Amino acid sequence: MDVFLDTSFVVSLIIKTGQTERARKFFVGNDNFVTSVTVYEETFYVGLRLLADKRLGIRSAFSLREHIRKNGYDFATDFIQSMEEVFSRIYIVSDIKDTEVVRDTAVKYRLLPNDALIAATCKHYGIKKIATFDEDFKRVDFLEVVKF
Repeated sequence: MDVFLDTSFVVSLIIKTGQTERARKFFVGNDNFVTSVTVYEETFYVGLRLLADKRLGIRSAFSLREHIRKNGYDFATDFIQSMEEVFSRIYIVSDIKDTEVVRDTAVKYRLLPNDALIAATCKHYGIKKIATFDEDFKRVDFLEVVKF
């Protein structure tokens, strides 16, 4: 069965966190992973923010944007390569485009917009399981948060 991979899970695959070991064991032992363009974008951004803080002492989005504009992505080439390797094993679907469904999902389940978009996308594609470290998805009655 397809398992949707959320940003918190994918980031933990690539950047060492307290959940990395569990995430990697689950990722290596399974197939049929699905994610969305939203998760790709969030993973890219969150990873850059974490590495900019750790490696460059950059904490604001504005400062990160300025650094990238002037210096490029050299500080994160290892992350970008790892990200591409991980995403090459995941089937990426388009996000649902029905804004009313996204809004209604956000309101009903008290989710932030991107989480509502992810949940609505899962429902649209009939995906019933999600690998995430985000507790908010436990409120979504049509999704089962995978335990690993």
